[in-house]
Amino acid sequence: MNSDPAARWEEILRSRYWDEMLALAGSDMSSLYVKFSDLERCDPEFASELLERPEKTLGSAGAALHQIDLPKDAHLDRVQVRITELPGRFRIGQLNSAYIDRLIAIEGRVVKADKARSKRVSSAVFLCLRCGNVFLQDLTRVDRADPDIKCSNHECGRRGPFRPLINSSGYVTAQKIRMQESLEDIKEGVPPRELDVELEDDLVGRASPGDRIIVNGILKFYPRKSQASKSTDFDLFFKSISLENKGVGV
Repeated sequence: MNSDPAARWEEILRSRYWDEMLALAGSDMSSLYVKFSDLERCDPEFASELLERPEKTLGSAGAALHQIDLPKDAHLDRVQVRITELPGRFRIGQLNSAYIDRLIAIEGRVVKADKARSKRVSSAVFLCLRCGNVFLQDLTRVDRADPDIKCSNHECGRRGPFRPLINSSGYVTAQKIRMQESLEDIKEGVPPRELDVELEDDLVGRASPGDRIIVNGILKFYPRKSQASKSTDFDLFFKSISLENKGVGV
């Protein structure tokens, strides 16, 4: 079994999603939906790695899309892999720090949807023009005015030149929605918990207040602001990967 995650993605996508990739290459759509059960059938260990370390593993999926040879004039520059049908679903009230940075599915009802906005991306995929290495770069700790990015290939390690392959504009359309536990899912008298969810790109506008939805994504946190002192408390939020809208009143 190939140990390189990008190469493993390429094998799986070629064998099970070739027709879907060809259709995307000739369209304006930007998402390739991959069933978790397909990954599990192909490589259970790789599927488990995706659940435990989703950001790194999905970054490798983006790199794999750009390494796949397609017919002339076909490309997947804007396409990203979105995982669907994760095993199990969580209520918002069940979430805690043990699930931070893991890929999980949550279910609830939308109670608020903000307007769409432009947002700077936190990571991007680059091609090293010196050695041909494709790698995911975290941009949150990089000075965008004077970026100091090194090739991740240890035999190269050069500071460029690089060509961005995904999110080359540095911006993405984003929207924040607020989900709440459905009243029928909690005990009488217990206040429903809420959670903010970040939607990006073609997921924006897919959910409205009143809709019951299932969101597959990554649980994250940010420090709670305190004017008095540096707080050690944090608030949870959810970074969406895919979304299933069950409709109003379901």
